[in-house]
Amino acid sequence: MVFGEFLDTLPTMMFVIVHVILLLVGLWAIKKTSKRKLKYAKAFWLYVLVHVGFLSVFGDFLTLRMGVFIEQVLMLVMVLWIVNKA
Repeated sequence: MVFGEFLDTLPTMMFVIVHVILLLVGLWAIKKTSKRKLKYAKAFWLYVLVHVGFLSVFGDFLTLRMGVFIEQVLMLVMVLWIVNKA
């Protein structure tokens, strides 16, 4: 068994719920950092987009590989954005 293969046995709705929760965490981060007027607050929109992307995977609009690729690129941009502005 490939490590993590057990996740394939879990219902898709569980992953949808997790990504909705993570999307809400991203919106919370935007609100908190914007309220404090932090320069990198808008970078957290990329985190929100990541979860929109994964929800698109579970909605059969993107393949999993494309969703992961988009996620990795957006996270890289977010990290560079935050480091550059901090």
